[in-house]
Amino acid sequence: MTSWRSRVAAAAVVAAAAVTIPLTAGSASAVPTDPDGFHLAGGFTTHHSCQVEGRDYIETNQSGYTEFQCRWNAPYWEVWVR
Repeated sequence: MTSWRSRVAAAAVVAAAAVTIPLTAGSASAVPTDPDGFHLAGGFTTHHSCQVEGRDYIETNQSGYTEFQCRWNAPYWEVWVR
């Protein structure tokens, strides 16, 4: 019979690998981009919060984005910026 200490240690290794692999597998260029050059910046449950956050994103961004759109992609409103 396997001890609880061994089971906990094995679970910790598996959990660490499950978190590490997705974080290292992608690249910075993996951000979804549409044909018009908009980049996905976030998602919200209401259109109002999408609009508020989209305006705030444009006003406070350091990336030079000047436009945003809120698009419905059930069940969320997505903020796209360019």
